This record gives sequence, C-alpha cells and structure tokens, in this order.
Amino acid sequence: MTVADLLDDKQNVLTIAQRRAMKYIVDHSEESAFLTTAELSKKAGVSEATIVRLARALGLGGYPDLQRILRQEIQGRLSTVDRLAQAIRHAQNGSDICTQVLQQDIENISQTMRNISPEVFQRAVTEIDEAKRIYVAGLRGAHAPALIIGLYLRFLEKDVQLLVPGYGDVWNSLYGVGAGDLVIGISLPRYTRLTIEILEYARRHGASVGTITDSIMSPLVAYADWVLPVSCTMESFIESFTSAVSVANALVTAVSIRNSVKTMEVLRDREKIWQEKDIYVVDSLTAKSKKQ
Repeated sequence: MTVADLLDDKQNVLTIAQRRAMKYIVDHSEESAFLTTAELSKKAGVSEATIVRLARALGLGGYPDLQRILRQEIQGRLSTVDRLAQAIRHAQNGSDICTQVLQQDIENISQTMRNISPEVFQRAVTEIDEAKRIYVAGLRGAHAPALIIGLYLRFLEKDVQLLVPGYGDVWNSLYGVGAGDLVIGISLPRYTRLTIEILEYARRHGASVGTITDSIMSPLVAYADWVLPVSCTMESFIESFTSAVSVANALVTAVSIRNSVKTMEVLRDREKIWQEKDIYVVDSLTAKSKKQ
C-alpha cells in the first residue's frame, strides 16, 4: 500500500483544503513522514482538523496510519547509503547522535505500546504456549528478537526451532509443518523476501502464523493470523529493532507466567546445571553470602 494507491480512487472526494494538504505531503514526503499534525498543518497552510479528516477520507484510521505508510515508502526506497547520508547531514548540523537515537527508540517503544492490542497480544501468548512446535524466522537484524524468543522458550521446554539461512536448510527444517504448529515471522522495512516466503509456506500447509512487523501494511500481514505492530523509526543505515526486542521479552515473560509452577520447576533444574557447570560469574558479595 502506497500513498499513490490511496489517492487512486479518493481524489474526487477530497475537499480543496485536503487536496492542498495532500499536495504538500506528496511534494515533501520525506519531511511529512516525521511531522506532527500541528507542524504539517502549519507548513501546508491548513487546519489540524483538515489533516485528521484527510487521513480518514483516504480510508485510514488517522494521521499516524498515513505517517506509517509514508515512512514505509521512504524506508523501502532508501538504500543503506542514502539513510546514512541523512544521519551524517543531521550530525553536521550539530545533532547529538546518542541523544537523538535514544529518543527515537523511546518514542518507538511508546508508539508500540499504543499500537499493540492487549487481546491480540494475549492470543499470541496462548498460541505460543499451546503450539505443538514453534518455528521463528527472523533474518538479518531481525535475528536479535527471534533469538530471544527461541532461546528463552527453549528454557521453558518448548519445542522451538530458529529458521536461519546457512544453519541447516530452512525448507528442510520446515518439512512437515502443519496444523498444531506455529510459525512466527519477524521483519521490518526493508522486508526480507525469504521471511515472507516462509510465512506463505506455513500458511499454505495449515500452520498458525504470527508476525512482529512494523504495521498492518507490511507484506507479512497477508499470511498472518495475528500481528504485533512495532514502531521502528531510525535515521541511520540500520533499522531499529528495539521495540521488536521489547515485544519479544514481553511474549516470553507472559508465557512463563501463564504456567508459573512449571516455569519455576524448569528454572530450578536449569539453575542447578548452570551452577554445576560454572556458567555465570559469581561476584564476591554473592560468594560471601553463600559461605555464610
């Protein structure tokens, strides 16, 4: 879904003010993607209400949905070189890169909290807990949240497999996937083609499919039974997976609490193994307290 797609059959229903705002958005898409309604209305010479009504006239829930589409288009067409060039320009203008990136991630998490439905989140937790087998596909940068889900669900004695190219064959790993299984795909713009193909394959073979992605406009959504949308704005050559990692943490924690008695038993057994094999560093204060 692009802005051009939205405009195809909506041009004739827009008011003069809405068309003026839309023209500004189209002519300044990279800027508009990151402006508030107040900032955009001032630059376009219309009221804030016009911006809100414009988004609804385009069939969207509100202005944030229009922003997500604009950002998706930008991230999709900009190469890593282009995106780094933008960050360099901001740095040359005196921006504090550390503060800027941290603030972006704070906003990403805040936006993610607003976007995720508690009901959908609970459905995801239930399906993870009840699935016969779980497959997690997170490629490139998305491997970080995928690894968290896979690693810690194994701690909870779930049958989990990470689908990683180069570590075995993805399609051999998926052989036999079907009803009762759950496949989770994680991808943000620019989306990895293989992740989409994995979800399509899983859906076609009767498995349940969930996704952690940036919006309902993501190509992964077409194959998903549930979607956990995460905000990922980042002016850099990399995508921000901070919100995706937070959601992965939340999923694993919720699953562990859903079966708290079993979780405690499993973790006690694992703690014994970790202590026996001296896996973790024990600080001096902890060592002294144990001796006492």
